[in-house]
Amino acid sequence: MTIKLAIIGAGAIGAEHAKAAHAIGATVAQVVDADADKARQFAEKYATTHTTDLQATLTDDSINAVIIGVPNKFHKELAIAAMEAGKDVLLEKPMAMNVAECEEINTVANRTNRVLQIGLVHRYSAVAVAAKQLLAEEKLGKIYHAKAHLYRRRSVPGLGRWFTTKEIAGGGALIDIGVHLLDLSLHLLDFPQATEVCGQVYSNFGVKMRDYVYEDMWAGPPNFEGICDVDDSAHAMVRFANGATLDLHVTWAGNFPEESLPDSMMGIFGDQGGMAFKLFADSIQTTLEKAGRVEDADIPAPKTDAFQDQLSDFLRSIESREVYGANGEQAQQVQSLIDAIYRSSAAKNSVSLR
Repeated sequence: MTIKLAIIGAGAIGAEHAKAAHAIGATVAQVVDADADKARQFAEKYATTHTTDLQATLTDDSINAVIIGVPNKFHKELAIAAMEAGKDVLLEKPMAMNVAECEEINTVANRTNRVLQIGLVHRYSAVAVAAKQLLAEEKLGKIYHAKAHLYRRRSVPGLGRWFTTKEIAGGGALIDIGVHLLDLSLHLLDFPQATEVCGQVYSNFGVKMRDYVYEDMWAGPPNFEGICDVDDSAHAMVRFANGATLDLHVTWAGNFPEESLPDSMMGIFGDQGGMAFKLFADSIQTTLEKAGRVEDADIPAPKTDAFQDQLSDFLRSIESREVYGANGEQAQQVQSLIDAIYRSSAAKNSVSLR
């Protein structure tokens, strides 16, 4: 079966998916965007045709599946419309604006029997794949704690644009990059049930937008007449029913010495060993108890291409009707933690998920 894809959203993330499709020999039959010029320019590089008419795409029986890469506010609406039209869906992260929207999307996916995969691509990084394999070998013993952080020092994306507008994005650093760390953590821990969350989010830099000194703004340039009403950092502790815990820290912006604080780290603590790795590295570091001693080792991670591997899983899921990547139920569990961290921060207290 030749699977023909349509990409909804002619932005940067849509281009990543299109490049992955070309690399693995998949067909991008169409790109859809409300901006006709953007759609045309995108199609010149990546797609067979382009259109501004979403309904025409959804009623085109030659298109089997869609990849949705648009601002978060529109995820629920477009995912549901696509599945109702009989299309399988690869939906970019975060799954939706909140857990209630995730529930609506999952209800439609189950009713229509469509494949729904969520674009939580960090699962496919070299170190994540190597770490998952090591955990499967059970050499670390009982896992009791995980630590995850991703620090961007001066990198609020598109300051004053949709990324920093809560009505469109749903949140800031937590829902944008924290979603990746939460999913990766739960993925490595085999998705234990969370019981309690204590979190705090901060918005220190949007209030002085014109004075903000940025080093990188990949969704820029800044729009100083726009809005910045979302968090630029988030910190949380999560407790799970199995007794394990997770320590989470993410920032879009923060004042810290770059050389003294690694920009990213994932740590897994077990009662017989542990491991740690930077998110974008090519090896993981382990420590294991052997013959009464503790031995450290550096384990190379097999080279991967995360977007290509994610898309390959999506195509395989379409063929088999079984989701191999991040499914809707898992993404809803991730979103429930995001919602809980925001609630905890607002309440200035921990919140129960029992």
